[in-house]
Amino acid sequence: MKHGKNVRQKAIMSLSIVLIVATVISVARILRIFFEFSDGDFFELLISVFEAVGLVFSLFVAIRQLGDSKEIARAQFLTELNKSFVENSEYAEMYNALQNCVDGNCPNGEQCKQAHKCLLAIPKGTVSNYLTFFETLGLLIEDNVLTLEVIDNLFAYRFFLAVHSQFVQESKIIPQPENFVNIFRLERKWLDYRTRIGKTPKEGSVYTTRCLETLVDRETYASLVQEGKKK
Repeated sequence: MKHGKNVRQKAIMSLSIVLIVATVISVARILRIFFEFSDGDFFELLISVFEAVGLVFSLFVAIRQLGDSKEIARAQFLTELNKSFVENSEYAEMYNALQNCVDGNCPNGEQCKQAHKCLLAIPKGTVSNYLTFFETLGLLIEDNVLTLEVIDNLFAYRFFLAVHSQFVQESKIIPQPENFVNIFRLERKWLDYRTRIGKTPKEGSVYTTRCLETLVDRETYASLVQEGKKK
């Protein structure tokens, strides 16, 4: 499909060049007739027009290549970002443990029910590092380096699986919500974005359970997610 798109783009560009050349020659001929240019003046005019068109075309190509290079750089950045996540053994361990809880395969299931709290044995440092990864994404989005559109398919589930998990909330977010302003802001933006593009989550999914706005009072939540507040 990509090859077919490139072929179409080349065909359109070739056709455009032919049309531009034909237009330039036609306009030059009309000017020659109207102003009664000599052959020498006519060719000088034709050369000048071609030079001007060539300059404009070169500028267009340069701008197009600059845009393409930015897209390539962003794609490479996302690839490296994803690689840093999937190759982190601590992230993988935490992700698998949280996914087991969602799937009902947590080895501490009965004990958790009796204790009325999640008893996963994940170090708090690992949880903090996992959240810091997404805080960084949130800051990159606020600085317009990345967009939710770009990262949604790749990182949304990983983010909400953790942020909406009972364990992460009980161990880190609920005790000190003010330390996770960037997480609160990113979660709010991400939920709003997914609603806006029509990604309606299933009831009981990681996107709808234990949303952060249920962890604090309304006034505190509004303060945490307000624009311009960073931590």
